[in-house]
Amino acid sequence: MFPRIDKGPIEYTLDVYRAFNPREKRECVRFHFHTVEEFNHFRYEITVEQRVAGKRIELTLKGLRARGMLLPASGSAEGMVDLFDLTGRYDVALIKPGPVTNECVIHVTDSSVRIVTAVPKRGAFIEVHTR
Repeated sequence: MFPRIDKGPIEYTLDVYRAFNPREKRECVRFHFHTVEEFNHFRYEITVEQRVAGKRIELTLKGLRARGMLLPASGSAEGMVDLFDLTGRYDVALIKPGPVTNECVIHVTDSSVRIVTAVPKRGAFIEVHTR
């Protein structure tokens, strides 16, 4: 077994952007998670639980699970959540087991998503970006 390499306190990145959901056939705001760590033997999926209450979005990272038929592959783990009918300012809570919470504020318009308040650097386990 290979030892884990400490890559610092940031474990995940999150890209938030407008996208088209082909299953629902409509626009959404996509929350696309990636691990900083890359895996050498299998591709993993990040399991994410979502909850939207008014202008608060909670995204809880539940863990990793092997993707597909367990064919050998390498790369970072990924997970996506598509949320619909978002407009305006939202408080976003990003929660990982522990529980440890990082928070940011985003503003969603018909054409874009922007970060109003970033995750504070102190105690951060995730970096949030927009496209």
